[in-house]
Amino acid sequence: MLNTGIVIKIFGSILIFMASAGLAFQIRRDLTNHLTLLYELRRLFVAISYEQAYSMQPLEQLLLQENLTEDERLSSILKSVSGRLIQRQSRAGEIIWQDEFETNRKLLGLSAEELEIIKGAGAALFGKSLEENRRQLNLALERLDFWIGQTRKEQKEKQKVYQTLSVVCGFMLIILLL
Repeated sequence: MLNTGIVIKIFGSILIFMASAGLAFQIRRDLTNHLTLLYELRRLFVAISYEQAYSMQPLEQLLLQENLTEDERLSSILKSVSGRLIQRQSRAGEIIWQDEFETNRKLLGLSAEELEIIKGAGAALFGKSLEENRRQLNLALERLDFWIGQTRKEQKEKQKVYQTLSVVCGFMLIILLL
């Protein structure tokens, strides 16, 4: 018969290894979700720009459309921006846009650079002329495309490092406990 202490150590080792593998999987999923959010933000900016140019609806009504984004967090932010634009609160639309995204920065998991790009896109939506808006949006989209490229490169490197590190740390912990 096996000693109870050995069985507990083996069971604990299996749990530690599963936890370290689960941590690696979670980190990979978080990195992938963040990249998906950046792509969704890009799609959102383009969709708002096209709708604004072709439908000629006020932005307050345009932001309430369901087909602008599939991300529930972004949809909620857009509804909030729309509500605040309707109330106006004697503030410029660009400021309202920036405030909402800054307030929800942690919810979206945005870095400072990503937040600045979003603010730039907001400036493009609330500009004085369609031509100025188009130029500003193109600049914001170029910055976002560059940032997406950087994030994709970093994602691959981070995934390798975090997966390796979590599994190695799990094995080290197992060795220390045995």
